[in-house]
Amino acid sequence: MDLEKRGLRDVEFVDNVFNSPYDHAIALCDTIAKVRTNVRLQTVELNPYFMDDNLIGAMEQAGFVGIGITVESAADPVLDRLKKGFTASDVFKASDIIQNHRIPCLWVFMFGGPGETEDTVQETLRFAEKCISKRDVALFMIGIRIYPGTELENIARTEGVLNLSPLEMLEPVFYLSPSVNHEWLLKKVYNSMATHMNFINPNAISLPFLPAINFVGYWLGVKPPLWKNTRYIRRGLKWLGMDL
Repeated sequence: MDLEKRGLRDVEFVDNVFNSPYDHAIALCDTIAKVRTNVRLQTVELNPYFMDDNLIGAMEQAGFVGIGITVESAADPVLDRLKKGFTASDVFKASDIIQNHRIPCLWVFMFGGPGETEDTVQETLRFAEKCISKRDVALFMIGIRIYPGTELENIARTEGVLNLSPLEMLEPVFYLSPSVNHEWLLKKVYNSMATHMNFINPNAISLPFLPAINFVGYWLGVKPPLWKNTRYIRRGLKWLGMDL
């Protein structure tokens, strides 16, 4: 493997589910580890159902410096409706596994999906606040984009939250569970972010000066992924009178 000779220092796997099939992920990590490359590896597409200490250990040996888990929710009613294929118990198990290892983890949540209620929102926020360590990061998103011809479109029309024609949906349209008040949800998420500097929302990704921060950090020797420094960046922004 001559990735370094080709000038590559960082590689991100964008496989939809990196650790499924599980055996393939283990074999890939073991093969990379044998090469002993210094290339930094990342992936933000782990499924908690296929996670264990053996997998994360193999990823550490292979050179992974950042991983992510897109769980969407930590509440079974939402996970069931989204047909995620794993349960809240799997999400909690994954958090225990992450705590046993050194790789920083980005957790991705999406509030407002089918089955979401005030109770499930608070259940997910409690998980994030209690089970995600300060060295890790939680990304909170609100609403799910509705695409024509999908099951989510059918759900939205049945619930009366969508009355646009498919052609009118070229401009992004988002689903939000009618059982959750939008303003209440925003307030709950922002309150959680206010007390946890390692929690962010999509506004952080769209900050115009983020590329500059990334470039300067890289020049100063701050190793990727940039998001692992979220709590420091947010504190700095807050000191400057800005925040997300």
